[in-house]
Amino acid sequence: MFFIRDSEDNKLKKEIGKRSREIVSYLSVDLGERTLRKYDNLNRARSYILDYFSDKCPAAHISEETYIVQDREVSNIVAEIPGYEQPERIILIGAHYDTVEDTPGADDNATAIAALLEIYRMLAQQRHKKTIRFVAFTLEEPPFFSTDQMGSMKYAEICRAREEQIELMIAFDMLGFANKKVRQEFPFSSIKGDFPPTGTYLTVVSFPSAAEFTYLWKKIYNGLTRDRIYEIIGPASIPGIALSDHSSFAKKGFPAILLTDTAFYRNKNYHAPTDTIDTINFKFLTANIIAIARTAHELLNMQPIGKQEEKRHGMQQEEKP
Repeated sequence: MFFIRDSEDNKLKKEIGKRSREIVSYLSVDLGERTLRKYDNLNRARSYILDYFSDKCPAAHISEETYIVQDREVSNIVAEIPGYEQPERIILIGAHYDTVEDTPGADDNATAIAALLEIYRMLAQQRHKKTIRFVAFTLEEPPFFSTDQMGSMKYAEICRAREEQIELMIAFDMLGFANKKVRQEFPFSSIKGDFPPTGTYLTVVSFPSAAEFTYLWKKIYNGLTRDRIYEIIGPASIPGIALSDHSSFAKKGFPAILLTDTAFYRNKNYHAPTDTIDTINFKFLTANIIAIARTAHELLNMQPIGKQEEKRHGMQQEEKP
């Protein structure tokens, strides 16, 4: 059980910290670059995630959605735990496991995969009214980003074709970089006063179409943890706001939010060979994993979320963020 008394938090944090470090180490140190160019590494990451899903919850429905890119098979890896009361209603959590070329991708995106896998392991110990689905996406990074070969774009298309009731898609991208000595930057100066001056917090991001979900996530999250989460809501024209897997789902009409350490607005190792494990703040990552899991647990047991949920369900026309 991870919904526990504060007196037991140290044991929980130690366990999650150890596991998340092992995951980040395997992906960024043992494997490193995970791209089509380093196809063996991409496939080894795929197998690792698949095995983790299978091992931590044998009762979960594990599958792969494969497709061909440049004559090679790539895969989105899916683990689903059906809800006991409203199984047709889905909360989807996703993170990409590939990297850009010439980078080990410790923060981008091994930290997010560590969070995905550990939150899966924890939530698998609970029963929930709604279905929780975890997806590890392939090929999020350039040159595939925002193309029909992007893993999350492929998967969002499948979800729309199936007319699935995805109440909320939650993307993880870069969750482990935080330092009191790091200056936090912003897309525009007018919001600077609403945030702490240094890079020590997690951010929830969305397009205006998902603003109500961003505020709901923030309200639940901040009610469950001492650490504050801050929000940025804006159009795709804001630099960086669209640069992750949530964009794929927003384009297909699903409500989607992004959880991030703010990427290049804080972490100058972004898309660089210096994105290494020694730059990761595992205390920060561990706290994020616990808080996100607890927030997701609340959402999975709420009544249908979002005022526009029923309106969005069944939309056939693609939405522009």
